[in-house]
Amino acid sequence: MIPTNDSSLNGNETEFLAVDEAMSRILTIQQRAFSLFVERRSERRPDYPTRIQMHVLHILRDREIVSVSELARLLSVSVSTVSQLINTLVERQWLRVEISAQDRRRHDVRITEIGAALLRDRYHERLNTVKQVLEQLTPEERTMLVNLLERSVAIWQSSQEGSKPYGS
Repeated sequence: MIPTNDSSLNGNETEFLAVDEAMSRILTIQQRAFSLFVERRSERRPDYPTRIQMHVLHILRDREIVSVSELARLLSVSVSTVSQLINTLVERQWLRVEISAQDRRRHDVRITEIGAALLRDRYHERLNTVKQVLEQLTPEERTMLVNLLERSVAIWQSSQEGSKPYGS
């Protein structure tokens, strides 16, 4: 178990946080997590995909075939920007581009087996990282963490229903 100053995790009397204190601590935790992400990003191997490249690979894994213009729309970028991104991924053999059989003016983008294998490998790496963290927690803490995350996402999701999409 990770040492902590929080009395609620040491079996002592639980101190409840006011909403403002909880918000402040969550934002601090978020900043620390982002700092860790930035540090690890600088350690990223040159042969690893960037976050946007991973996002593209996930889209193509889930949809199998996507046109260049549709991918640009999904990513909210211009066709020329997505074309540059696709070219990089094609050079790395993670994607391939074909002329559409239905419309010869359209270019269809597909993930390659190499790209799909990369996604599988990265998924297993993420699982191992999460496992290492969860192994540091007690079974009760793991259960509490999962339940709180599920509840938080459900609350956030229900509060978003009927509201404008982010960035609109």
